[in-house]
Amino acid sequence: MIPHVQLPGHAADWTAQDRAEVAAGIGGHCRRKGFVFLHHHGIPADLISEVYAETRRFYRLPPAEKGRYDATERSQFLGYRGLGRERSRVHDGTEVCEQYRIGTTTGRLPPVSADFYHAPFPRSLELFSHLTRLGDGILAACALELGLEEGSLAPFLAGDPLHRLGLNLYGASDPPGACSSVGPAMSPHIDLSLLTILDQDEPGLQVRDTDGEWLTVPTVPGALFLFLGDHLQRWSNGRLRAAPHQVTNVRRRRMSIQYKHRPDYGVTVRPLAAFTGPADPPAYAPLDTGPEYVAVLRSLLGG
Repeated sequence: MIPHVQLPGHAADWTAQDRAEVAAGIGGHCRRKGFVFLHHHGIPADLISEVYAETRRFYRLPPAEKGRYDATERSQFLGYRGLGRERSRVHDGTEVCEQYRIGTTTGRLPPVSADFYHAPFPRSLELFSHLTRLGDGILAACALELGLEEGSLAPFLAGDPLHRLGLNLYGASDPPGACSSVGPAMSPHIDLSLLTILDQDEPGLQVRDTDGEWLTVPTVPGALFLFLGDHLQRWSNGRLRAAPHQVTNVRRRRMSIQYKHRPDYGVTVRPLAAFTGPADPPAYAPLDTGPEYVAVLRSLLGG
């Protein structure tokens, strides 16, 4: 069963008491499952609808026009990932979807004109701002749930956090040689992020429960779906659970809006001292969100 939680409105307006209530509401679910539906989040439904329309318009463009926004290391991986561009992490095929990324950039990599890559998606940029505030609020609530001060994780996001908004399209037919010939449309994985907030216009996402069962995530009008990523699991030394997830083979055209909340470029994510000791050694190796993470993206996208 997928849990549901009511939020106290838009995260920009949360008080300290609100964040404490959010921590109490989502905390147990984040420990036991790592996923939950969020209701009453305060993000306008009309805005989300307009982002879907904006995404639909982009994917109707001719391939050459979409290709102008090609996502590469030189674009700090902003932009367009064509059908079959992303390699699977678990087999030799590729993922069956078209993807586009907008988001923040870092001055620690060669400069990129983010305005160019953001130009097709003005309404998506507005949604990105809303989701960034929601991500900050949930991160503060997770800190409280772990017994930390609510702002104790914020310094890890004080410089160049590489938050991303993904605008994804899954077609109803499978291209030859793509991953659907051997598995789901998006292979099982855990996000290399703090948390992910998702909306989908058709079912397709599945999350793996603690008993190993794959649960199909329904579309719930007005709600957003939250699942935790690698970094909160790693920081908490396993007290918070990162949710494995995948996308099944789709039988009709499906779009998803997927926001990933991330720390600064170059932060080393390792179990925090508050959660380790002689009787509780680190369960996870350190992970560098700078060059090490760029190498992961380079391997997935082919340079």
